[in-house]
Amino acid sequence: MNRIGILALTMAAAAMPAAAQQRVDETKPAAKDGAVEVHNVAGSVRVTGWDQDQVAVTGTLGRGTERLEFTAGERRTVVRVVLPHNAHHVDGSDLEIKVPRGSSLEVNTVSADISADKVSGETVLESVSGEITVGGEPKRFTARTVSGDVDITAASAPGQAKSVSGTVKLNGVTGDVEAGSVSGDISVKGDAISHVDLETTSGDIRLDAGLAKDGRVTAKTVSGTVELVLPAATSADFDVTTFSGHITNAFGPEAKRTSEYGPGKELSFSTGTGGRIVARSFSGNVHLRKK
Repeated sequence: MNRIGILALTMAAAAMPAAAQQRVDETKPAAKDGAVEVHNVAGSVRVTGWDQDQVAVTGTLGRGTERLEFTAGERRTVVRVVLPHNAHHVDGSDLEIKVPRGSSLEVNTVSADISADKVSGETVLESVSGEITVGGEPKRFTARTVSGDVDITAASAPGQAKSVSGTVKLNGVTGDVEAGSVSGDISVKGDAISHVDLETTSGDIRLDAGLAKDGRVTAKTVSGTVELVLPAATSADFDVTTFSGHITNAFGPEAKRTSEYGPGKELSFSTGTGGRIVARSFSGNVHLRKK
């Protein structure tokens, strides 16, 4: 091979890393209360609300990615990372997206982590193995992942958070809240919760919250511990059972055995009218504590 051919090959090889990744920096007009939809396979998606009627996308498309599809209609904006058919060895894409604060938001990924903050519309985030983080004050949140963790800090936002093998944490929530996991722990902190439904199979459940008038709490686990930390002035009917664990109660009477022949224990009492609190564990302990 002559010197010109060698030089051409050398220059092509040097250019490959630069072509391997694509920088994106695009902006399109959007309705201040429209819908924004985001799709990414791997990498990360970070969405932040701002006070402009525009959707701005910056970041890096991973090696092997075909292109970024970015379309904006009158009421809906779509951001999609497009991969080649039968794609192999495609690197993850990292996207930073700014959306009008009043947008409703839907994000779907496979292994990409998702973060959303300062978005006041309804927020729906779903991933297979990515972690999900939500902040700000969405109208309502839905966060689902299979093997990732879920961390919600969303003041005044009712919603649902679920993971199969990850932990689920909700902080500063009020209203109606539902959290579930199969093999992960669930932790909830909030104030004036009107209806909370917590369920896991082999994880622990911890609730530290106030109860709204006529509020409802249901906490169930198969092999974990249930710990409910409530204000001393909580007014509710309590219904607590465990098959092979112990029950401790800071609000009054001691638990009784469900049968003289078995290890199960139960506790039923009232501190006033209005609320209802149900706690169940098959092989774990249940603790009722005062703040």
